[in-house]
Amino acid sequence: MAHSILIVDDDADTRSLLGAFLTDQGFVVCAARNGRHAFQMLERIAPPSLILLDYKMPVMNGTQFLAAKRRNLRLQAIPVIIMSAWTREWTGTRLDVADVLSKPVDLDRLLALVTRTLALPEVPVASSPTQSPADSISAG
Repeated sequence: MAHSILIVDDDADTRSLLGAFLTDQGFVVCAARNGRHAFQMLERIAPPSLILLDYKMPVMNGTQFLAAKRRNLRLQAIPVIIMSAWTREWTGTRLDVADVLSKPVDLDRLLALVTRTLALPEVPVASSPTQSPADSISAG
């Protein structure tokens, strides 16, 4: 059975591009436009294997989502990778998440983090050794 990933990001292009990339890698992908929308989806779907969470979003941001997730027994064990252009010196341990991914998103790094977080066998990198601008996805 394929692993599922929930992408939570207020930028529609980011959701679409990351969703297409991860689907091409064999993952089942769902996407939500903010933390509140993600919780509405999580009430209706099986818990995903991983959550990719934008940190700065309207309605319910990354901090608020993580706090609510910690209080939900059904969702507590799902690993989260934070995505943000504002990572500074953040670490996954400091934020109580699996890892932190800077935007613009490097697709090779994304795939490596997903593979490591889900303890999957390593797969050949999908993109070329020198990425074109289209291979990175930027958004706040």
